[in-house]
Amino acid sequence: MADFATHLGWGAVAAGLGASATFAADIVPAQHLMTLTLAGVVGSVLPDIDLEKTVPSRLLFTGLGFFLAFLAMFNFKSTYSILELWIIWFGVFVSIRYAAYHIFHENTVHRGIFHSILAGLFFMVATTVLCAYGLGLPAVVSWMAGFFVLCGFLIHLTLDEIYSVDFTGARIKRSFGSALKLYQYNSPSSSILMAGALIALLMISPPSAEFRSIMKPSQVTKFFYERMLPQDGWFKGRMAQAPTASDIGGVQADIR
Repeated sequence: MADFATHLGWGAVAAGLGASATFAADIVPAQHLMTLTLAGVVGSVLPDIDLEKTVPSRLLFTGLGFFLAFLAMFNFKSTYSILELWIIWFGVFVSIRYAAYHIFHENTVHRGIFHSILAGLFFMVATTVLCAYGLGLPAVVSWMAGFFVLCGFLIHLTLDEIYSVDFTGARIKRSFGSALKLYQYNSPSSSILMAGALIALLMISPPSAEFRSIMKPSQVTKFFYERMLPQDGWFKGRMAQAPTASDIGGVQADIR
């Protein structure tokens, strides 16, 4: 499989290009572009969350612990004293970073259900719900962040499959087919649980009408057809808008 640096590098490049496209399409305000980029990068390492004692898993559980700890503390800020809030923060962080981390890895195997498209959809909707209700972001921004997580997730799975092919030795490794799959074929119970969790999140997710309208194939195709390549020559867009010498002379004559 591809290493952490490869996944992170490709995820960062793809997320940056995707964020620039949403900016060009005027879909997401500029202040949220970093959110989308970060979502794509996180998605690109998420499938390795089931690898215990690895950088992606430790970082993801640490980040989730920080996020939920601050979320819990802010929720009780007007109820408890500062010391009590500190205790709540510490308790939630330790519970996620260490207790949940240990329980999770005791019950998962690498390249199991978390290396599937079904899991990618789960993380997409989970990100959407966290952004909408945890960070208070607009629904369309939250759904775009979830979509970026899914894209990064799929890039990870695709890279793992590519690295399962030994091009120099002209052979396919035994790991081929275990990364990019729809669900966990040899564990129906895991797939059913993941599908149930996905449905539960969809039931509480923010409205998606605007996001679905933006992501219609006809809309996406039209946008890239109109904006992907320059229409009037390379790097002439800004020059075409600049006033010409005759325009400036005409303005000066009007002033006189």
